[in-house]
Parts: sequence; structure tokens; C-alpha cells
Amino acid sequence: MHELLERTIKEASDYFQNFLIHEYSKKSVLHKIDGRIKLVSTVVFVILAVSTFNLNKVIMVLLFLFVISAITGLSLKKIFERIWLFTLFSYIVVLPLSIYNPLYGITFTLRVAASLIAIQILIMTTSFAEICSALRSFKIPKTFVSALWIAYRYAILMFRELFAILLARESRRVAKGSHMDVWRKGGEAVGLFFLRSFERAERVQLAIEARGGNVVEYRGKIKKLDLIYSTIVIFTAFWWVII
Repeated sequence: MHELLERTIKEASDYFQNFLIHEYSKKSVLHKIDGRIKLVSTVVFVILAVSTFNLNKVIMVLLFLFVISAITGLSLKKIFERIWLFTLFSYIVVLPLSIYNPLYGITFTLRVAASLIAIQILIMTTSFAEICSALRSFKIPKTFVSALWIAYRYAILMFRELFAILLARESRRVAKGSHMDVWRKGGEAVGLFFLRSFERAERVQLAIEARGGNVVEYRGKIKKLDLIYSTIVIFTAFWWVII
């Protein structure tokens, strides 16, 4: 039982870390689009997805997101690997209502999936520094953006530390212990996790202060590719309104 629990925690840590990480391995067309355009388009797609219970409109938003991902070279498989857990959880939440109204459960789950896909398209193609820079260009308060940046960095570090500790424990285990040993070792692991988190957080804070501690605000020029993507988003919103 305890091995299943440890494995679950490790897999969950790896999943949440993967959910937040920017995709660097492969550059798509969307990587070249201005972060401000992608941020606004993500907000538009999320609003379109969650502001209706019309199944046709939700499916339309999903189809447009699929088409954008396919055309620009994003891996749909990687997107689904990042969103499947939250999508499944959303369906489980509305499962009691789905028994009486199956269409409601399907629509609600697709709304969540569309919103998550839009968010993942942003995360996978835009570094968090660029997202923070885009927020600053829209006059979002500097204190809020700085706090968001620090929270993001700390969340990634904490998931990495937790995964590393669990992986180290698993690699050093040569035999099954008693439940008391598991609880004792588990307590030691939790204490080590907090200590390493605090140490890493302090190093991150010192590194941020050494670099000035400011989020750089980038004001690049809008390119032709940005206008094309903006046109696609506007067309999607227009089509959503008229159907």
C-alpha cells in the first residue's frame, strides 16, 4: 500500500512539473509569435470555452485549437499528456449530474479540456519570463507580476525536489520494510523536502536579487505573423458568436 502511495506521489509530482514547463525541445511557428498576442488569444479562447454550455460552440473552439496546434507544429500527444488528469478530474466532479444529464457532463468536460489546451499552447510556446513581460506591457502591477514569477519558479523547484527525493528513496530501497519503518522514513523525507525547498528558495531569491530582481518589459514590434495569428483568433471569436 505504501509503495503505491509513494509511486502515486512521484507520478503526480512529475505530472504537475511537466504541466508548468515550457517546451524547449522543438520550436514551432507559435514560438515566434509575440507573447502579448499569445497571452490575449489565450484569454479569448478560455472565455469562449467557459462562457457557454452550447456543445456546438465548445466543439468549435476545440476544433480551432486542434487546427492551430497541427498547423503550427505542436504535438497534440504532448498536449494531451499534460491535460488528461485535470480533464478526467473535471468529469469525475460532475459525474453525479452526468447520470441524470449526460450531455451536461460531456459539455462541462469539453469546456475544461478546451481551456486547458489553450493554456498549454501558451505555456509550451512561451517562456514564463515572456509571459510576465507581456503582463507588464498591459500595465499589470509590477508587484503582482513579480510575485507571480517567484511563485512559478518556487513551484517548479518544489516539484523537482519532491520528485528527486522520492526517486532517491526508491533507488536505495533493497527490501520491503515494516509500516513503522515506512512512516519513519516518510517523516524524514518530508523534513528533508522542506529543508531542501527552503535552501533552494533562498538561492533562487539571491540569484534574482543579483540580477536586479526586476521583470524585464519587452516591447517588440508586431510582425506579419502576429497579425495572421490575431486574425485567426478574431475569426474564431466571430464564428463563435454567429453559430
